[in-house]
Amino acid sequence: MPTNSRHVPAGMTAKVVYTVIAVLFLIIGLAGLLVPIIPGVLFLIGAVLILSKVSTRVHRWSDGQAWVRRARIRMIQMQALHPVAKIRFVALLGAQSVVSGIVQLGQFSARLLRRG
Repeated sequence: MPTNSRHVPAGMTAKVVYTVIAVLFLIIGLAGLLVPIIPGVLFLIGAVLILSKVSTRVHRWSDGQAWVRRARIRMIQMQALHPVAKIRFVALLGAQSVVSGIVQLGQFSARLLRRG
């Protein structure tokens, strides 16, 4: 199973679109690190994967990172799933992230109440 993706030079329009999406993912990811309900790490990984399509420097850096290789392997494995299974998987992953965020928020609130 290939773990390294190839950097394919894209046209200017594609680069602008990829960059805008990557910046949005980066902003959401950083917000997710502060707000526990948003799955920040997933968006940060997405930003790196998208930027590696645009920038050769980011692509070279990401090829050397084990966590990016693992994310690419998962993406390749996801491509083999039926579209309904993909939707179900993404919905369950999103639900798990929201529930985890709510639990963390509840634990944080309980700690604040104990102090007060």
